[in-house]
Amino acid sequence: MAIFLDHNSTTPCLPEVWEAMRPYATETWANPASSHSPGRAARRALEDARESIAHSLKAWPNEVVFTSGATEANAMAMAALQPGDAVVTSYLEHASLREAMRLLEARHVRVRRLSRAPAGVIDPEEWKLLFDPTVTMQTITMAGHETGAIQNVAELTRMGRLGSSDKAQVHLDATQAIGKIPFDFHRLEAASAAFSAHKFFGPKGIGALLVRRGHHLPPLLVGGEQQQGRRAGTEPVALVVGMSVALQLAVEAMAARQERTSKLRARFLAGLKSCAPWHLLGPMDGGLTHNLLVAFPSVRADMALMALDLEGVACSTGSACSSGSMLPSPALALLDIPAEWHKSVIRFSLSPFQDETMIDEAARIVSRVVHRLREAPP
Repeated sequence: MAIFLDHNSTTPCLPEVWEAMRPYATETWANPASSHSPGRAARRALEDARESIAHSLKAWPNEVVFTSGATEANAMAMAALQPGDAVVTSYLEHASLREAMRLLEARHVRVRRLSRAPAGVIDPEEWKLLFDPTVTMQTITMAGHETGAIQNVAELTRMGRLGSSDKAQVHLDATQAIGKIPFDFHRLEAASAAFSAHKFFGPKGIGALLVRRGHHLPPLLVGGEQQQGRRAGTEPVALVVGMSVALQLAVEAMAARQERTSKLRARFLAGLKSCAPWHLLGPMDGGLTHNLLVAFPSVRADMALMALDLEGVACSTGSACSSGSMLPSPALALLDIPAEWHKSVIRFSLSPFQDETMIDEAARIVSRVVHRLREAPP
């Protein structure tokens, strides 16, 4: 079985989560919009799960809108922008937001992008320079999909509001943050926040958009009055229940998981010493404890990924929604690194459920592959 070091792309569903979901796939499976007793039972399970998710994220239950995942949730949040509006963003964002920005520009929304973020951390003063009173939204990735950098959301929000005469609402892509670092929706003062369950050992195909009370978003999907008319379509009760259980487990075990992955990360880095030179591109400390973005000069990342795959190590060049192209991530342009490194970058993301033996073996395989590729004729 492969040593999976790509947990930023997805995670396995925990057994406890599957067990919690099972009754809502085989017993209480009615449509939660139906008025009969089976439908009401499904509705109760749905709303109990909504309350649990809201409690875990310090939000109100009616601020939780279920979606198919963070990609849809990000698109929903961007639907608030109208022709003539301006939005501030960066190339650190996930492809779902980068592509949304391209479509918004075609609709005559003005997009302003940050061009520099060493180690993936946004400087609040440079962020502020992108704002003026025409800016109505700012998008912030709370924790980097590639670098693992954690942004100072409160300070970036403050700077954006100062620069926009308090007009710029905040949308958070919290996909890599929720379940891994503390999250308090109300304290963050964001208008919206997107996330997916499969990033914190929950099921695939379910996520949510948190929408602050009073913040209006036009629905992307119409045809039903589900979720107060904000997102049409029958809610997948089993998936929602699975997400709520996975999130509760993640929040309860957060400190222990952070400590565990921090130790595994340090062990993995120590194991890479034999294949120096390499360079850690994200923050050494203060970022996501399970994440490493590493440049191996003189090694083509696409060749390394194929060789590692053949030897049983699964990793990536960046966000899974864009790494399939094998092209360097747009985020690398912000990191102040030599251009020749851009095609030598590999992302490793660990799991708290992996053991030291597995991590040691992965480091040995990576070192062996890097040595072999460096010694190969051009």
